[in-house]
Amino acid sequence: MDEKELKLRSYLSERFAEYNDSIAISDSLEGIVDSLGLFELVAFLEKEFSILIPNEDFSPDLFASIEHILLLIDEYQTV
Repeated sequence: MDEKELKLRSYLSERFAEYNDSIAISDSLEGIVDSLGLFELVAFLEKEFSILIPNEDFSPDLFASIEHILLLIDEYQTV
């Protein structure tokens, strides 16, 4: 597990009561991250990883799993 994943999992654990550490990287976050939580998650990602996620790329599908979120971080850190 790399540092990005550890930071993300720590945030999810602190913010979302339904999250638990047994969730695999590819498991769906549906039912864990609600719509308000999604906005808070984006704010966390932008601040923690010094990225900017444009509004046109804001789609719940991009945040469907830890794996998807990590790919998103990598994509915007290289832009």
